[in-house]
Amino acid sequence: MSRRWVVGLLAVAVAGTGAFVFWPATDGDVVAPPRAVPAAQSAAARALRLPRLRPSPSRLRTPADQPVQLEVRVVVAGTLPADTMVNAGAIEPACGAAFVDTAVTRRGSAVQDALVWVEGPAPVLIGAAPAEHRPTVRLEACRLQPRMQVAAAGSMLQLVMRDSLAESLVVVPSVMALPVDTVRFLMDGQLVPVRQVADSTGVVAIYAAHLPWARAFVAVTPTASGAVSDSTGTARFTLDARGARTTIRAWHPSLGVVSAKVKLGAGGSTQVVTLTFRR
Repeated sequence: MSRRWVVGLLAVAVAGTGAFVFWPATDGDVVAPPRAVPAAQSAAARALRLPRLRPSPSRLRTPADQPVQLEVRVVVAGTLPADTMVNAGAIEPACGAAFVDTAVTRRGSAVQDALVWVEGPAPVLIGAAPAEHRPTVRLEACRLQPRMQVAAAGSMLQLVMRDSLAESLVVVPSVMALPVDTVRFLMDGQLVPVRQVADSTGVVAIYAAHLPWARAFVAVTPTASGAVSDSTGTARFTLDARGARTTIRAWHPSLGVVSAKVKLGAGGSTQVVTLTFRR
C-alpha cells in the first residue's frame, strides 16, 4: 500500500515575487494552509528541513578486519493520512486528469526510498574502489526520479528533462555557503550538469518550481556509508566489529528521522536492526 497524492491545484500569483501559492482543496499529504513552491523559499529555510549527516568513514577491507554484516529494516507504524484528491485543472495537459504521485512507497509496513546511514567510530568496509558515479535526476511523467539516491563527495549531479514541459529545477546544495542553482528546461532531452553541489557531505535537494510535489534528494556520503532502502525496506552495510558501537539513522522527507544505537557482535556475524517511523 502506498501513500499518494492525487494532485490538482489552483495557482495564484504572489504580487511582486514571481512565486505561486498552491491551495489544495482537501487536507491529506498536501499541507494546508497554502504554501509557496520551493523556488520561493530561502535556501536556509529549505536546508532546515534536511537531515544533518555525520556518516562513518569508509575504507577498503583488509585481512585483519572483523567484518559484521548489518541489515537495517525500515518500517512505519500507525495510520498515514488519506490521499488528497482534487481536479487536476491547469496541469492536466502535461500530467493527466487523474495524476497520482506516491509520497511514501511501502509494502505492508516496509518503507522504500528512505535514506539510511551509519554514524560512529566503526568504519564501513568496501571490497573494492568504487567506479565513478554521476547521480542523475530526471523530470519524467511529472515526477522527479529517482526520489532518493546516494553519491560520493565530488560527484557531478546531472539533471535530465524527459517531459515536454517548460520547467525550472531548483537545486539546493549540501553546503549552505554554496549558491542555490535554478536550471531552466525548455524541451525534452535536455541534460544539464550541475557542478559543486555535491562536493561535501550532506543532502542535495532538487525541486520543480511549478510542480510542488516533484522533489528528489541526493545524499552525499563516504562510499557505502549511506544507502537507500529497497522495496523490502532494507539497507545493508559491512562494518569492522572492532568499532564496538555505532548509530544507525534513517530519514524520509515525509516521515522524518529515526535512529537506533547498535552494539556490534563478533566478526563474521550478521545483525538485523529495525528502525520504525511512528505516526
